Amino acid sequence: MRANPAALVAVAGLFMALAVPASTEAGPLPSGPATTPGTLSADDIAVDSRGATLVAKGHVAAAYGTLRVMSDVLRVNRAAGTATFSGRVALTDPKGRASAQEVTLTVARGERVTMAVLSGRASVETPSYALLADRIVADRVRDHLDAEGNVTLFSQPDLIVTGARLAYDAGKEHGVIYGNAATRATVQNRDGRIRGRWIEVFRQAGQAIVHGPIEAEVFDARLTGADATIDLGRGSAVIAGQVKVVRRQGTLTADRVTVFYRAGRFVAEGATHMTLGGLDEAFSP
Repeated sequence: MRANPAALVAVAGLFMALAVPASTEAGPLPSGPATTPGTLSADDIAVDSRGATLVAKGHVAAAYGTLRVMSDVLRVNRAAGTATFSGRVALTDPKGRASAQEVTLTVARGERVTMAVLSGRASVETPSYALLADRIVADRVRDHLDAEGNVTLFSQPDLIVTGARLAYDAGKEHGVIYGNAATRATVQNRDGRIRGRWIEVFRQAGQAIVHGPIEAEVFDARLTGADATIDLGRGSAVIAGQVKVVRRQGTLTADRVTVFYRAGRFVAEGATHMTLGGLDEAFSP
């Protein structure tokens, strides 16, 4: 729980560098308002008679400023303003790298990329984080990032967030990881894990809220409650709402329990009751 949620911010950064190439080794395509073609090499490059589409096949390599894209096939549709790479697609940039089975760039007004869609075993990697999903969409107009299907976010040093879908609003610096009937949203590190219906991450505040009912495994204990608020900077989590803590020593119930990961201890507050070795002991707040 100690990693900085800025990892969610950085995910969008790689896609912001996407642009359409400026020239092609096969000769320039007719200019147009939707797509400005660029440097491109492949085993075979074909342009239709109207200059509306381009198809490149075999060892496709394109340069997008500092971004490099390699794939098996590229299809450029000037009318739609899209460039679709398919096969084994790999993107590299000084900020990191990405891969997918298909990548589609939507382009408007020459070199302005408005959207990038990665589909099929999509991944984005940087030195500080990695994002995996079935599909990743970066919307530059709304400054918004979405990932869906088997979403896993790894962040340094050991934070892992998983769920069915992720949505990040870069303007508000607010991220949400959603679970579903088959996959609960989960945040975990070496100290433990907390599962809930959905998880919010607030970058500026350095907090994450797990909306429940929640289940958690921390140290040697299992906890349940209504929700949990994680302070990433302090390395603590506050679990509230009819909290139950089950350990080998016994069972504790309380209105609220704070977990201090670094100190390895729990603090119970409110109406508290503990059962130890078959003996019931009630504690006042």
